[in-house]
Amino acid sequence: MNNANRGIMSNAEWRSPFGRLIIFFYLIVLILISIVVIFPFVFSFTAGLHNSIDVVKPGIHLWPAKPLWGNYLDAWNRFAMSRLFINTIIAAGGGVLAQMAVSSLAAYSLSRLNPIGKNLIRAILLITMAVPGIVYLVPRYVVVANMGFLNSYVGLWIPYAASSFMILVLNSAFDQIPRDLYEAAEIDGASEIRMFLNITLPLSSSVLLVLGLFAFIGFWGDFLWPFLVLRESELQTISVRLYTLTRGFPLNLYMAASFIAMIPPSIAAFYLQQHAPKGGLTF
Repeated sequence: MNNANRGIMSNAEWRSPFGRLIIFFYLIVLILISIVVIFPFVFSFTAGLHNSIDVVKPGIHLWPAKPLWGNYLDAWNRFAMSRLFINTIIAAGGGVLAQMAVSSLAAYSLSRLNPIGKNLIRAILLITMAVPGIVYLVPRYVVVANMGFLNSYVGLWIPYAASSFMILVLNSAFDQIPRDLYEAAEIDGASEIRMFLNITLPLSSSVLLVLGLFAFIGFWGDFLWPFLVLRESELQTISVRLYTLTRGFPLNLYMAASFIAMIPPSIAAFYLQQHAPKGGLTF
């Protein structure tokens, strides 16, 4: 069957008046959804060009009569954005590396070593994804505090390292690697670590890239856990620090700083769209 003919209607039906009406309806829906998604970014950007009084005026005033482009430079300097970017990159980057290291090793163990109760372990991991994170927030905080990792990025990285979703997705990806490659490597005397580094990871690089970008976007915008762990202003991430400085700066500068903070995850999201596997992620 020709893939081009697969869908809810045939090509002939799409070219009919009713089909064209359906296409027009889809376009309207997609345009409305696009406006809803893009509007916060546009509003945050243009609000940074207003003065503080115009930002809170009734009605929608997206573009100011006289854009104040200097607000962005002022916000960068007054909020010490360079330091906040460094803090957030350390927190998010370390979390991504920790999560990918732990998840890839756990997934490799399930896929390659075939432990007793493998299916039970996968079921337990799947069940934990249904538990809201707020449920184990207090126990997690108590454990990190007892370990002495408050006011430390290690206190962020340890909880970030555990991800049932990443383990299950990687386990599914590792299961699809042909066993013949491992058997040939074993004949050549390769150890499990060498097969993991030289076979499993390179053949799963696209999945690892996508999962790493997902994790980076989530960690960059994380607020509650960094807010609880990082109490010193010199260590705080950009989302936490902007919140603590809300009352100390004009609203237009705060909106400018918020838009600057959205740039890295937005770039990661666009990059993710271009490099996501065509078949999606499954487990």
